[in-house]
Amino acid sequence: MVKISDEILQLIIREQEVVLVGTVDRLGVPNISPRNVIAILDDEKIVFADAFMNKTYSNMKSWSHVTVAIVDKAKRGGFQLKGTAEEITDPQLILQATKKLRELGFKTGPTMVWALNVQEIYSIKPSESSKNPLIPAYG
Repeated sequence: MVKISDEILQLIIREQEVVLVGTVDRLGVPNISPRNVIAILDDEKIVFADAFMNKTYSNMKSWSHVTVAIVDKAKRGGFQLKGTAEEITDPQLILQATKKLRELGFKTGPTMVWALNVQEIYSIKPSESSKNPLIPAYG
């Protein structure tokens, strides 16, 4: 896994912990959905909670590859983090996720708490270099 830089962490906070999560179903149909960040673990994993068993949930169950976009609206840029989803079973993190969902107005607890294990980071600022990873997964 790769470390999430302070610049990315600060952007997540500045954007009120809202990011876009991209997944694909077993047929290759893409899905994108906004999510609130629940926690950051060891500067390597971003924790999320799903309140419903909808597309993101079922997509991750069939194929664990996920991308997360943190958009810097002011600078028209940001970052894309790619990696794999891992289900979280730690009771403390599940409690934290439950509290966060309630703060956001959800009446039920999470159907799943999961973490993105970050393996690659890209800039999404429009430029020729944004096609290459800032931190590659391989080599």
